[in-house]
Amino acid sequence: MEGFSAHDIASRREALASLAVITGTALLQPIRQWAGVLTLPVGSTPTAGTDEVMELEQAVTLFRRWDASGAGGLRRKAVVGQLNAVAESLPSHQTPEISKRLFQVTAELAQLAGWMAYDQGLFGTAQRYYLLALHACRESTCPELGAKIIGDMTQLSTALGNYDDSLSLVHTALYSLPRQASSLVRSELLGLEARAYAQLGEREIGHAARSAATCVAVYEEAPTEPFPDWLHYMNLAEVDCLAANAYTELALQTDEQRTWQHYAGMAEVHCLRARLSRGEGYVRSRIFDEIRLARVRLSQREPTEAASVGLHALDLAEDTRSSLIVDWLLRFDQTVSERYPDLSEAVSFHEALRRYIRKATPQRLGELS
Repeated sequence: MEGFSAHDIASRREALASLAVITGTALLQPIRQWAGVLTLPVGSTPTAGTDEVMELEQAVTLFRRWDASGAGGLRRKAVVGQLNAVAESLPSHQTPEISKRLFQVTAELAQLAGWMAYDQGLFGTAQRYYLLALHACRESTCPELGAKIIGDMTQLSTALGNYDDSLSLVHTALYSLPRQASSLVRSELLGLEARAYAQLGEREIGHAARSAATCVAVYEEAPTEPFPDWLHYMNLAEVDCLAANAYTELALQTDEQRTWQHYAGMAEVHCLRARLSRGEGYVRSRIFDEIRLARVRLSQREPTEAASVGLHALDLAEDTRSSLIVDWLLRFDQTVSERYPDLSEAVSFHEALRRYIRKATPQRLGELS
């Protein structure tokens, strides 16, 4: 952990971007081994400790709010620097309770560093941080956070089009959860499972629909209980987004009218509800909400409205520099251009996207068709 974070701090972005992504057995085997040797936590998380550890825990909370506000990518090196300092302190003599808390902070920082790297398009770097975070989770005996991290890796695999890996990863994460695990973690993993199934095409349509419905049901039936800050984002809006993603994919992948109307209608309900319930401070999530709605309109075979919503998403994204937002916008542009190449509104969106990318991330102009 200490060595890799030091390498990250010292390396240029180009060097980090060249780090290869692990796929297939090379990725799945160590994660399955991790899940197979977990030690379940005994009793409650210790509360005693030094002021220094408490300050570290508060710093991680602050870093998460940076990320949620859309400024996280610009401050990733600060998170990595903090991670490097914490990792350096791990070998020193500590009481078992303090050591456990330090490993927990290390896991949370590594997870956040991974997510921030993912948001900047540094997929190989993100993957390494996630794997290191899993090791720290084992030492802190926090299988729930570990399962959430594997869920993050599922999103990365899905973004790269490795859908079989996504399904294997999310199944491993669900398997690793103890029976008394948080319903919020289980709900998120079920939503990611639904998306993975939906990406595999019509042969998995039944599994995708069941997982999406179960994702929502598990959340709605969850008891009211305190949850750790690393789950701060997991609310009704996020659950609705997960369900909407899966239903939208199902609607887009079929030409049978009754089928796409059914799933597009369900996607619309969840998407609109997410926009209404989205909390303040989640700037990047609000942009994703608009792109998601644009895709829902496209799944409803309303390309003019889809392009209009897409333009609104571009307006919201004007001051952000998220690689993930650019990915979503590019995929939407490709879909609407392929399906409706002669639509004037689609052409207008394409040109507006070109202007945005030229300003926000000019090195990606070549990805526009």
